Amino acid sequence: MKQILTIVFMVLLVNNLFAQQANLDKITSEAYGRQYPLFVGVNETTILIFPCKIAAGGVDIGSTELIASTITSVDNILRIKAATENMAPTNLTVVTTDGKIYSFYTRFSPYPDNRPIDLGKQINTENAQIKLKGRKIHDGQIQQYADSIINLKTFLKQNKIQSFGVQFSLKGIYTKEDVLFFRLDLKNKSPLNFTADFMRFYIRDQKRLKRTADQEQELQPLRIFPENTISVNARNVQTIIVAFKRFTIADHKNMVIQIFEKNGDRHLQLKIKGKVLMQTSKL
Repeated sequence: MKQILTIVFMVLLVNNLFAQQANLDKITSEAYGRQYPLFVGVNETTILIFPCKIAAGGVDIGSTELIASTITSVDNILRIKAATENMAPTNLTVVTTDGKIYSFYTRFSPYPDNRPIDLGKQINTENAQIKLKGRKIHDGQIQQYADSIINLKTFLKQNKIQSFGVQFSLKGIYTKEDVLFFRLDLKNKSPLNFTADFMRFYIRDQKRLKRTADQEQELQPLRIFPENTISVNARNVQTIIVAFKRFTIADHKNMVIQIFEKNGDRHLQLKIKGKVLMQTSKL
């Protein structure tokens, strides 16, 4: 009898361990990143244009039957083609210097679309579709309000940073319905023009021993004006308007705005305390 009970107990224990292991090993659908389908050919080159520089060693191909190469002196473009018509489906992963990961599922096609693929426009379209959900004002209205803010009197002075003759400052925060508008001024006091590569926005704990994922929350803007290249000539000023879906910040956190110079090292970081968000002006 004891032997039977022992066997039953062991069977139940093993089943329970397998069940626990199955639960631990399960990856939820939310954990998987987006993967884009990509058709490539032997006689046609597919061009991928990324919104940021491709990181050093940031291109990984799943098979030698797929050929990927960069262009000399152009750091955000990748050329793709198949080495053979018998190429089996494989994956391509590209990492850019802003930390973004782009994943592609590549397959051979005798007649691939040979038009360049602009990933920056693709991401903007995806973000716009997500941001439209539940919004009280549409994109056209956001642009109208952004244009009007440029002509308003600024009222914030304490948030500013300067590096190598370039000053980055927060001049005002405005609200309309469920949207926050940040007015930022980029003042170039130096004799060299300044062109921005990209901007980052996130919320960070004020006190941290080291940077971890749970201490930083990325913020995705609804729109940034000007929409194309942000550039300011020597001895000049450029106003930047950034629209976000309304949010608040806890007392122990800061909003951080970073702007990175293209082909340069004049990178500026602006920290905004939560209490500053309470000083918004209604439009």
